[in-house]
Amino acid sequence: MGRSQLTTYRVAGNSMTPLLRDGQEVRVQPAESYSVGDIVVAIHPIQTDLIIVKQITEIKDGHFRLRGTNPEESTDNFGLIKKGNIIGKVILS
Repeated sequence: MGRSQLTTYRVAGNSMTPLLRDGQEVRVQPAESYSVGDIVVAIHPIQTDLIIVKQITEIKDGHFRLRGTNPEESTDNFGLIKKGNIIGKVILS
């Protein structure tokens, strides 16, 4: 798969409501750089078999803090993650 190809993922859970809904499909594309506010798909840094959809809220020394947009439903207490954990940016939903 080329770096420019789009991949489709399905949102599971309510951690990103109201922005993204449970069951909604999103299109994801790898990017060279990411910014605060970007919605990304990433590999969970602790549960490496889990793919998550979160928003970048902080970039510090090349690491990223991800959070859900629904704090009542989101469990984001895994700290900063490496860029290598990010699969890509949500570009279509």
